[in-house]
Amino acid sequence: MNLFKRFLLLIISYVFAAIPIYASDFQADYDTQYAISPSGTTIVTQNVTLTNKQSNLYPKQYTVSIDSDQIKNVIAYDSKGVITPKVSQKDKKTEISVTFNDQVVGIDKKLLFSLRYENGDIAKKLGNIWEVRVPGVTSDSTLGEYSVSLQTPSTFPQNAYMTPLPGTGARWNKNQLINGGINAAYGEYQSYIVDIIYPLVNDSLTSVVQSVAIPPDTTYQSVTIATIDPKPIDIKKDEDGNWIASFTIPANGRIDIKTQLIIKTYIKPLPQSQKQLLNTSSYLKQQTYWETNNEKIQEYAKKYTTPRAIYDQITSTPVRKGALGALANPTNSLCTEFTDLFIAISRAAGIPAREVVGYAYTNDSRLRPLLVGSDILHAWPEYYDKASSRWIPIDPTWGFTTGGINYFDIFDFNHIAFVIHGLSSELPYPAGSFREGSLPQKNISVRFSESTTIVTKDTYTTVFDLPKQITAGKTLKGTVQVNNSGGKQIERMDVNVVATPYAFQIQKVGEHIPPFGSISIPISIKLPILLHKSQGIIDITINGEHASFQYEILPTYWIYGVIGCFLIALLLIVWTFIQNK
Repeated sequence: MNLFKRFLLLIISYVFAAIPIYASDFQADYDTQYAISPSGTTIVTQNVTLTNKQSNLYPKQYTVSIDSDQIKNVIAYDSKGVITPKVSQKDKKTEISVTFNDQVVGIDKKLLFSLRYENGDIAKKLGNIWEVRVPGVTSDSTLGEYSVSLQTPSTFPQNAYMTPLPGTGARWNKNQLINGGINAAYGEYQSYIVDIIYPLVNDSLTSVVQSVAIPPDTTYQSVTIATIDPKPIDIKKDEDGNWIASFTIPANGRIDIKTQLIIKTYIKPLPQSQKQLLNTSSYLKQQTYWETNNEKIQEYAKKYTTPRAIYDQITSTPVRKGALGALANPTNSLCTEFTDLFIAISRAAGIPAREVVGYAYTNDSRLRPLLVGSDILHAWPEYYDKASSRWIPIDPTWGFTTGGINYFDIFDFNHIAFVIHGLSSELPYPAGSFREGSLPQKNISVRFSESTTIVTKDTYTTVFDLPKQITAGKTLKGTVQVNNSGGKQIERMDVNVVATPYAFQIQKVGEHIPPFGSISIPISIKLPILLHKSQGIIDITINGEHASFQYEILPTYWIYGVIGCFLIALLLIVWTFIQNK
């Protein structure tokens, strides 16, 4: 659906006899200019040429309907001067009508007129990002040439994306704008402050450990946990990349996990995000809602064999009833159905695919709908691109509901991933799913943060879980645990463990540690038999910083000395006992 629809209404006068009048009696050519001011107000100028296709007719009136009530300062004129427009607004729409001063009669004669107005809905500043959406046009037999130009102020930040790109002469033509529009954004990243409450309840008679999924770092978003109360026992990363935080819930108790996150979203892959060498078989399996083995899904998979082909099919003829439910009832499908269908067909076609559930900002839920019945959630799919070794997010739901905006080749800054469903279609549960009772609860709050700098530093501690004394000839066993004590994922940690004088070395390169998470490095050192005391040292180097652990090696004969002392003491006790009799 375009941001606004434009239609031409011609009230036509005839010169001679009364004859039937059709829109095809005229051709309309448009030169439309959009000039955005630094404040975001857009001056729209339409230069229109109406060409007569009949010799005895002429157009008398022009009406345009715009899906916006942010229209003002309307001006119109033709070759004979200013036209006083009639402007009416109702139900968030604006209708502009003009009656021409000029009367042009004759075949191939042309009537030129201009319409100028200000539109407050073309450009919007959302947090750090300027979004620009220029409406497209509907294909019509009366529509001739249609060209669009777009001018942005020098105060705008760098362009992040624009689709489609302009054609020749930095202008868009009719073929580019039919059933779509211009979608552009300016800025480097979007920054959000996200507050989430996870209510956890334990009805059992003993304490239990429960887990929740915290929004994670992904290829296109970075997350900093500003606060989390209470602190988790640990945060682990699962195979899909989710951050799973564990908490102890007392017997017959409840705790509310309160978190505040700083989340930044990007268009391009983050430099620190790693390419993933994927075990594709895990992401081709049938799951609940992803009925890859179904005969109908298999038929689609044979016909549409690429992610783009599947996306185009879904968005042109849309489909949590699961993929089959989406096929059965396409017009009433939600984001989960679009996502389920894309994943099911992709997996059946041998393309690894998975689901992301999260938050998606929209200022128009008619065009960009969210997941009904949840706390402002939205769902979209990702497919694995073997060429780049990355997961690529797309949004077929919004691709359909916005009437052709391209959510395949270019994503946007408005999607925040809460959880990733790949190995399971249902777990882990996203934020917003945790609630007590059946009453509606608002456990998620998202707002823009215009802060441009977030200073973070890797903060970690090293814990040696090893014995401080050991007898020679035995094996020293234990772990070195590196704990991330900060709220930001440690993107890269190079760890090198070396033992002296007894040879042992282990390396871990490029480790990622979630906030408040840890990695455990096993230590196993076979010690020789010694007849004297000795010492051993374990050195650990983490990103150039050093820590060490020293332990004492007791000689082998020491244990025999202890046994001998014990036997002597026992003999003395026995001798004393006999003497006292």
